[in-house]
Parts: sequence; structure tokens; C-alpha cells
Amino acid sequence: MLILKEPVIKVVDVSLGAYSSNTRKINGGILLHVVVQATTSSTTFDFSITDESGIVIKSWTANTGELNEEMYTPVSGILTLDISNSSRDESFNIYFGIDES
Repeated sequence: MLILKEPVIKVVDVSLGAYSSNTRKINGGILLHVVVQATTSSTTFDFSITDESGIVIKSWTANTGELNEEMYTPVSGILTLDISNSSRDESFNIYFGIDES
């Protein structure tokens, strides 16, 4: 299994309420694990993953501090990662576990 560890460390501007980033191109695989960590454990935020066609693969709302979810979802191409409705300006780390075998 290839672990795609792509941290997104960015200050989210709460006045805009959002941050967006793209992954590298994924040549087809299974998304097995998603972890999104806010710097502060009481920060609330929404997170979503969208494919190249604009289809939302998965979205989570009202997360507090950390989102940690195991899943089994086929993915390919470049994915867009969106953090929105953050309650604070701070850095977030995003980690993916993708099986590209």
C-alpha cells in the first residue's frame, strides 16, 4: 500500500471561511484513510473531497479538532480538498492513505 502523505499546512482565513488544495494525480486506487487535524482541538470545520469532474466524493460537516475516518472509496485523477467554515485562523494537516497497487 502506498501512503500518500500530503500535508496541507495553511492558515485558513475565517473571514473567507475556506481553503482549497489539490492532490497530485492519482493513477487509480482506493482511498482507505483520511485524517484532517486542526491545530486547536476545539476548532470546528467542514471538509470535503471532490474529483476532477466536480463530483463530491465525500463530505463531513461540523468536525471538532480532528476528522479521522477509515473508508473504502475508489479514486483517480486530481482530487480537490476543501476545508470550510473553520471557526479559527490556523494551520491544518491533511493525511491520506491510498492503496495504488
